[in-house]
Amino acid sequence: MTARDRALIEEAARRLRPLLKAAKRIALCTHINPDGDGIGSEICLLHHLVALGIETRIINTEPLPLRYRFLDPEGAVEVFDANRHEAFLKTADLVIMLDNSSPARLGPLEAAVRGSSATTVCIDHHNLIDPFWKVNIIDEEACATGELVFQIVKALGGAVNRLAAQAAYVSLVTDTGYFRFSKTSPRCHEAAAEMLALGVEPPRVYQEVYERNSPAQVRLGGVAMAGLELLEEGRLGCITLTRAQLAACRAEQEDTSEIINELLSIDGVKAAVLFKELDGNRVKLSFRSKGAIDVNHLASGFGGGGHKNAAGAVIEGSLEEVTRRVLGPFREIVRRPA
Repeated sequence: MTARDRALIEEAARRLRPLLKAAKRIALCTHINPDGDGIGSEICLLHHLVALGIETRIINTEPLPLRYRFLDPEGAVEVFDANRHEAFLKTADLVIMLDNSSPARLGPLEAAVRGSSATTVCIDHHNLIDPFWKVNIIDEEACATGELVFQIVKALGGAVNRLAAQAAYVSLVTDTGYFRFSKTSPRCHEAAAEMLALGVEPPRVYQEVYERNSPAQVRLGGVAMAGLELLEEGRLGCITLTRAQLAACRAEQEDTSEIINELLSIDGVKAAVLFKELDGNRVKLSFRSKGAIDVNHLASGFGGGGHKNAAGAVIEGSLEEVTRRVLGPFREIVRRPA
C-alpha cells in the first residue's frame, strides 16, 4: 500500500471513530439488486460493529442471491419492510451506505433513509459524490468497496475474523472479475493475501459464487448467446433478452452479469451490451468494455453508473425503443480510435 493509500485509510478511520463511539444503532445498506461487493462490504463491516457492541442491522431491498448466502449463515441480512424497518431507520444514529453514492439507487429504501435523523455516511469506490451524505469516504483507487472497508476496520483497531475477511474477499473477486479487470492492483493482491492468511478458502468461495448456477441460468445463457449480434466489424457484442424468453427459461430472477461478461471473451469484441426487458415498460442495460472504452460515462447519461469498464442502468421504454436510443451512442464510442 502506498503512502497515499495509507493516508486516505487513516483519515477515513479518524472521521469514523467518533461517530462509531457515539452510536448505539446503525443501519447498513447498499444499492438495489445488491452484488458481491455491496453485500461483502456490508457483512465485513457488520462483524466489526457488532464486536463494538453496536446494534447493527443490514437492510437491503432484495433477499440475498443464492450464491452469496454462505456469507450470512445467521441470516443477518434483512429485506426492507416499511412496517418493520422505518422506525429503526428513523431513530438510528448512523445510516451507512456501501458501494453506492446515489440515494435514487436505494429503491424502496430511499424515502425511509431520507426521513431518518441519522448522520448519513457513504463508503464507496466509485467516482461520484452525492451531497446527501454528511460524510463521504470515497477512494477511486480501491478495487472494491469491500477492500476499502477491510482496510478501514483494521485502521480502527478492529480484529477481522474469518467470516468478515471472507465477505471482503468476495467483494474483491466479484468486482475485479477474479483479478482480471483494470482496477486489479498490487494493493488489491496484498489485501487478498491478508484475507487468505485469516482463513479464507479460495476454492470454497469460487464454488459458492460461480458454481451455483441454476438450470434456468444455464438455459438463459444458451438463449442469450443464440441471439448474439456482432456490430462495428465485430468490436461490439449485443444481446437482447425479452420477458418471454426469461419466462420460457423460468429465469425471471436470474443474474445476467456473467452472460454479458462472456461476450468479452469473443475474439475482437471490445465492448458489449445486454438489453434485459423488465416489467413496467422498463429495460435493464448492462455494459462491459475493455481498455479505454468508458462505459460508465455512457451509463451515467442514462441515469445509471458503475465503473469505467463495467456499468449499467435501468430506463423506461419499450425494448425496441431503448435499443434504438442506446445503440447509437454506444456504437459511436466503439468507433473512436483507441
